[in-house]
Amino acid sequence: MSARKKVPPPIPVVGASGGAGDPSREEQLRQWEESQRQAREQQAAATAPVTAVLPVQASAPAAVEPERAAETAAAPAAAVVVREVPGYLEMPAFTTPESEDPGERLEFYSRGILAVQYAARANHERAEQQRLIGLGLRLRAMKEEELHKVAGFNTFGEMTDARFGIKKHQANNILRVMPVAQALEDITTQELKERPLRVLVPILETHGAEAVRETWQEAARHGNVIDKTLVQAANFLGYAPPKEVDQAPEKREPEKLSVPSASESLKAVERIRALAETDLERARREAEQLESAVRELLEELAGNLER
Repeated sequence: MSARKKVPPPIPVVGASGGAGDPSREEQLRQWEESQRQAREQQAAATAPVTAVLPVQASAPAAVEPERAAETAAAPAAAVVVREVPGYLEMPAFTTPESEDPGERLEFYSRGILAVQYAARANHERAEQQRLIGLGLRLRAMKEEELHKVAGFNTFGEMTDARFGIKKHQANNILRVMPVAQALEDITTQELKERPLRVLVPILETHGAEAVRETWQEAARHGNVIDKTLVQAANFLGYAPPKEVDQAPEKREPEKLSVPSASESLKAVERIRALAETDLERARREAEQLESAVRELLEELAGNLER
């Protein structure tokens, strides 16, 4: 065996006994990230820093007509902005053990497999976290600028559904919890799911980002972070909104029984039916809009039941 082959440094491994609820998992990940960061800084000390903006030069082929070549040369170069997000683990490189003992070689390769699985799982969670933030920032910008009108859509939800496969209620949920995810990305690398983050939305609005981070860390001390543990942590820290005390109901005169009126949904159907007698095309459009809204509501209700 060659004496120049490297032996990988020990990596914190989440084995079969550990899981998403292992309270030591995030601390292991932080320690590993810190050691990797220090190693990268030492390695990059003698090299020049890489610029955050990488120009992409567009050059015309030799066979292109002179007019098109001139247009290409006159066009400004595109710029790709690279934002480094800490928290990703470098995939362990493959190395061979120095020992010739079969048992030790098996143990060496086994540790490598567990290390690769750990890095892949950690990077997947970090990527899902950043996906939530990346989608939220862009959806918020398009909604605030009302760019659905430029694209020819009547509503923001119609555009997100048609162009990106994101239903209106899904887009609204992302927009609601995205600021919470931004407040947490510096203290955790794990995946941030939309449902538990809803608990932290009123805390962010009332007490700010630092209160959100304190609540998350308090919940993480007790294991897996879910909506229930976040509520408990918020109550303990005093960040939970106060419960409204029901006042004694006032005595009222008994109301006379009345014949129940038709529901609002049936009234909408009857209104469209009456409209069809005078303007069939308009009635058809309104019926289609009502059908789309009902279908979207049913999907949202089904999604809430599955959670």
